[in-house]
Amino acid sequence: MNGTSYDDFERRRAEGGGFHLLNRLLILIIIVALCAGAVITSIPIFKQYQDQNEKLSRFQKELAREKALYARRVREEQLLKNDPAYLEIISRDRLDVMKPGETIIRLEAPRPLVPSGAPAR
Repeated sequence: MNGTSYDDFERRRAEGGGFHLLNRLLILIIIVALCAGAVITSIPIFKQYQDQNEKLSRFQKELAREKALYARRVREEQLLKNDPAYLEIISRDRLDVMKPGETIIRLEAPRPLVPSGAPAR
């Protein structure tokens, strides 16, 4: 190889330097567009993921409430089957019967406030 071929290479490279820069810029634009496309297509999937997590959270809370209610009912069933004193208290309460000398005090849950324009229950 002689020195002229290397000089020719350098000269051609220097003349096409603008195209080299444009090629790099074009590659960068393509990469940015691909990344933007990936982000745009993943947005609905992310939204669906969030919705599913919210539904799962609601179902877990509902399951916890139902388990607590079940445990309370199982306990009440056991008390009704095995505890005569509890059975007597519940029976007298539901039948509104009291022993001589006994005073019954009933507390009612507070009623929700009714707006002035709404009909009262």
